[in-house]
Amino acid sequence: MAGGLYGLRVLAGCLLSLLVLSTLVGNSVVCLAILRFPHLRTRATNWFVLSLALSDLCVGLLVMPWKAVTEVAGGAWLFGSPFCDTWVAFDIMCSTASILHLCIISLDRYWAIANPFCYERRMTQSLAFMMITLAWTLSVLISFIPVHLHWHSAEATPGLLPYHCDTRLNRTYAITSSLVSFYIPVSVMIGMYAQIFRIAKAQIRRISSLERAGGLGLVKGKEPVSSLRSSLCKETKLLQTLTIILGVFVCCWLPFFLLNCLLPFCDTGSKDRSPEQLTCINPSVFNIFMWLGWANSTINPVIYAFNVDFQRAFRSLLGSHHLPCCAPNRSATQRVHLSGELTSYPHRKDEDSPLSLPAQAIVAWNEPLPSTASIQEEHYGRLISEKEMPPSSPRAYRSSSSMPVLLPFQCEPELILETDIFHDGT
Repeated sequence: MAGGLYGLRVLAGCLLSLLVLSTLVGNSVVCLAILRFPHLRTRATNWFVLSLALSDLCVGLLVMPWKAVTEVAGGAWLFGSPFCDTWVAFDIMCSTASILHLCIISLDRYWAIANPFCYERRMTQSLAFMMITLAWTLSVLISFIPVHLHWHSAEATPGLLPYHCDTRLNRTYAITSSLVSFYIPVSVMIGMYAQIFRIAKAQIRRISSLERAGGLGLVKGKEPVSSLRSSLCKETKLLQTLTIILGVFVCCWLPFFLLNCLLPFCDTGSKDRSPEQLTCINPSVFNIFMWLGWANSTINPVIYAFNVDFQRAFRSLLGSHHLPCCAPNRSATQRVHLSGELTSYPHRKDEDSPLSLPAQAIVAWNEPLPSTASIQEEHYGRLISEKEMPPSSPRAYRSSSSMPVLLPFQCEPELILETDIFHDGT
């Protein structure tokens, strides 16, 4: 029995160590990429991503390792009673900062989509820094001050077993901190992403109607019903993307904060047990939900910093010199630009590909290009511009008269979906 318990602790230690290491590596690479490459710092959104990565990095440095050691030690706190309060304060501060930054990013995306022409002028770096400072200040105020003044802890219970870090919260602080740290931010996020979906859905349908009105849906035997099917597929893909962004966050943190508010109201009243045994909820279940919430800091770099620009920066940081940071993808890919997030999909040559716009709306040539040509949006709401090809490539473009004029999708201050086709270049 003892051997099985020892093996279980070793397995738990390995898994938790892997989780901590993944959190540190993922968020460190995001921070290094933004600090190393100036073009990633030109967008205010990436400053939010940088600060988010720093808060998640703090979770991996200041919170997760100490709890992992405690789990392996069978629940015994080996770092002394004074450091227990500091660790609790770090836990509340870092977790709150991470959640508040996710809320800020959702607000930033909504502002960029709702009014793209004014966004670039209003969302300056100064405003971004002010929002970041506000998030960190609120996180510190709700953590260190109450914890070190002992406003957070439940009523002291005599006769507790030694070598335990009492993390129980009183009812007032548990509800107040949960509201500030989770329930209010998640409500804002749900509202913002719902508005983003509404605006994007309207824009997708406007694009589809413009295509049909311009006759683009009838080229190469394509019926109008196929254009409608494509529009519905894009809406489905958009809904899936937003569901993943919001669903991962809610699934990670909601169970923990539900228990966090429930625990202060279900004390068993026993006086001769450890703090972990003083509640009506199994401490192992509570610890699992706590680690699930911290795991959100491991997932955030994948969700919020995994677009094409970051991928190229990551390859450069990891030493892939044969794929330089500014080099295009070697294979043809299709990218749907949604509020600053670039999601890559394999380019389908099928006529009825649900993610592809009609080819006549994007490219005017029928032969492979000797060099790269792309149509890329500068930022959320900027007008689509064409990158000029070097004059040494006479076949790069046909005459300007043969180039089709892009449909005026950006006439309304709403989301602009665009498709970039990368061709193999010489």
